[in-house]
Amino acid sequence: MNKFPRSAYVHIPFCHRRCFYCDFAVIPLGNKIESSQGYGSKTIKEYLHFLYKEILSIKHKSPLSTIYIGGGTPSILCPQQIKDLIILFKENYGLDYGAEITMEVDPASFNQDDLYGFINAGINRFSLGAQSFNNQILQNAGRRHLREDVEKCCLWLKKTYDSGLIKSWSLDLIQNLPLSGFREWQEDLKKTVNFSPPHISIYDLNIENGTVFKKLIALGKLQLPSDDDAFRNSESTNFILKGSGYSRYEISNYCLPGHQSRHNRVYWTGLGWWSFGQGSTSSPWGEKFTRPRISKEYKKWVINQCENSLDSSLVNKGFLYRELDEKIMLGMRLREGVDIYKLFAEQKWEKKEFEINLRSLLKEWEMYLESGLLVRNGNRFLLSDPKGMELSNQILISMFKWWDKIN
Repeated sequence: MNKFPRSAYVHIPFCHRRCFYCDFAVIPLGNKIESSQGYGSKTIKEYLHFLYKEILSIKHKSPLSTIYIGGGTPSILCPQQIKDLIILFKENYGLDYGAEITMEVDPASFNQDDLYGFINAGINRFSLGAQSFNNQILQNAGRRHLREDVEKCCLWLKKTYDSGLIKSWSLDLIQNLPLSGFREWQEDLKKTVNFSPPHISIYDLNIENGTVFKKLIALGKLQLPSDDDAFRNSESTNFILKGSGYSRYEISNYCLPGHQSRHNRVYWTGLGWWSFGQGSTSSPWGEKFTRPRISKEYKKWVINQCENSLDSSLVNKGFLYRELDEKIMLGMRLREGVDIYKLFAEQKWEKKEFEINLRSLLKEWEMYLESGLLVRNGNRFLLSDPKGMELSNQILISMFKWWDKIN
């Protein structure tokens, strides 16, 4: 029987407003969160009540080695609410010594006193959602904060890290936002490395259905960087960050030595994880399950979990199962790539079927191996850096086509 998951994601869906690129399960609260009621707003209190019920619904578990509090905007909560959440896990799951406990923070939603309050609550790693240092770019993306807010938060986080109060912190940027040409993107990268965050996440802008950006594109009112600018942006990302001592350990993530995100590696290496909160996805035993994205439906679901029975995906099945294509896709995101022979062996194919399927996959990948986008090192296959990682979709699409053919 497999060990129980050692990681938990917690979704805090509240935001002041929805950013123009966002399609996450969020609850925009407007400015009422800043009213005299503040952190005690009925909406937040009610959500936390159901969130706690869901967390407590899992009866059999092991101590956690990572917790990730994401959103939304978790820093809308007050330090005491974050402390209560961590205590809930500590008392009902247990926490490993040295557990990594990460919290996402938004530059416009916390002050220095809040930061120290979050640290005292038990947070030892922060992820700052900067997205850009350029005020015009931020405004056009629907962000509430300004460059000055980001710089101030970076100084606070750097100070707490340098003094040993936290283990690490990360800064998030979005590549190829509207108005972010080659010059603007280089300025964002240079400002970032000046603050020396131990970890940097660089996400490509994706235009999702239902977002403001999607509607503006349909109206012909959104101008994105040209393909040439987008490619140059990617090249400069790799050049500037590597030249500043960062290594690219995953397609979208760079870090200084010893600062990989332990929690996110759980996803990429195919291990199981708990997940709690509206719209979040768990996969403790290999089967993914996404909770309702609508508040009313999520609350009904929690009540049903507590009063009737847990969803089957949350019950220990004694095995961790993932489709081979998903294992390859997740593993190829990492710098070390995947051991194809080991993954094939797990399929328990007959020798002839093993050999036929391997030959057909290598045929699909032949052009990428020849061009250097894909590298073979014995039984291990990995994306070259930077070109293979930048063009990873092409390689993964060819793998998915192969998987469809053999099934």
